[in-house]
Amino acid sequence: MGNGIKVAVVGLGFGASWVAAYQDHPAVAGVAICDPDAELRGSVAERHGIDATFESFDDLLAAGGYDAVHLLTPIPLHVEQTLAALDAGVHCACAIPMAMSIPELERVVDAQRVSSAIYMLMETAVYSNSALYVRELAETGALGDLQFLRCAHYQNMEGWPAYWEGLPPMYYSTHALGPVLAVAGKAASSVQCLGSGCLPDDLRGEYGNPYPVQTALVRLADSPVVCEVTRCLFEMTRGFQERFDVYGNRMAFEWPQVDGEEPVVFRVDGEPLPPGRRSRPTDIERVTPPDFADRVPEELRGHVRGGAGGNFRPHMVHEFMSAILEKRPPAIDASVAANWTAVGICAHESAMDGGVAVAIPPFGA
Repeated sequence: MGNGIKVAVVGLGFGASWVAAYQDHPAVAGVAICDPDAELRGSVAERHGIDATFESFDDLLAAGGYDAVHLLTPIPLHVEQTLAALDAGVHCACAIPMAMSIPELERVVDAQRVSSAIYMLMETAVYSNSALYVRELAETGALGDLQFLRCAHYQNMEGWPAYWEGLPPMYYSTHALGPVLAVAGKAASSVQCLGSGCLPDDLRGEYGNPYPVQTALVRLADSPVVCEVTRCLFEMTRGFQERFDVYGNRMAFEWPQVDGEEPVVFRVDGEPLPPGRRSRPTDIERVTPPDFADRVPEELRGHVRGGAGGNFRPHMVHEFMSAILEKRPPAIDASVAANWTAVGICAHESAMDGGVAVAIPPFGA
C-alpha cells in the first residue's frame, strides 16, 4: 500500500459515501472499512475494491497498521471510540456531535492533548460551498464589520434510531452553529436559550427534554456580535434545512428560503451618505457560490459539486489528510469542536432553567 496514510472508514451507513474520496486522495495509501453489518460491509467492499474489512472497531485497532480513522458511527459510540483511537496514537476524525456532556468533551480534549494523534470534528456544514464563500467574504473584508449572525437547523427525526427520541434539539446544533462561528472566528462565551412547544410523552425518550424546538442567543468571546440559533427535532412542520445568515455593515448573505434556490447577497455603498438623504440604497443579488475546486488536489476534483450546500467531502478529506501530513491541528480541532458542541449542551441547561445565561467552559486552556 505504499508509504502514504492508511485510513479506516468506520460506520458505513453514512460512511460509505466517503470511501471514494479517501481512495482518490494522493496522500492515501490504502482504505479499510469497518461495520458490524456483514451485508453492508461486503457490498461497500465490492463496490470500491477493498480487501481490508473489519466487523468491529476493537478488531480494527487490534490489527494495527492504520494511521487514521474516520468515525461515522451512532452518537452514543463517539466518545469511547474517539478515546480509543487517540490512546492508540491513531488520528481521529469524527462525525458530530463530539460528545453529549461537558465532562465527555473534557475527556476528549484532554486525551488529544497527550496523544501523538490529531482530532478533527467533521462538521460538514462548515465546508459547504456557501460556508466557504461567506468565510472568504469575511476574510477579504467584503462584509465589513460583522454585526449579527443567524442560523437554524430544521429536521424532524421521527422514525430514527431510539437514541434520537427526546434528544434535546441543541445537542445536535453544530450543523447550524458551525458555519457562523467559523465566519466569526471567535469562540462562544455564553448562551441563553428557551424551549418552545410541547414534546409528546411518547417522544420524550431518556433525556427528560420537554421541548421539540429550542432557540438561543449566543455571545462570542472578545466580540460585540451575537448569534441567534434555532433547532427543531420533532413536531414542527418545516422541510429539512440547515441554514445560516451573516450580516455585516457593508454586505450580508442570506440562505434561500427553499433549498434549490440561490442564496441572496445584499450590498450597500460605503461612501458617505449625501446631505439630506435618508438610508442607503441596497443592492440585492442572487448568487451562485463557487465550488472552490482549486482548494483540493486534482485527484479529488471529480468529487466537487456545485450548489449552495453539499460539496463538503473533498474539502474535509483534504483538510484531515493535510493536517496529518503537516503535523498541525486541523481547522476544527479538539478545542474548537468542544467549544462549538458545548454551546448546545449549555443551551439546553439554560432552557431547562428558564433561559438564564450559562457560561461556556474553556477547553484546551
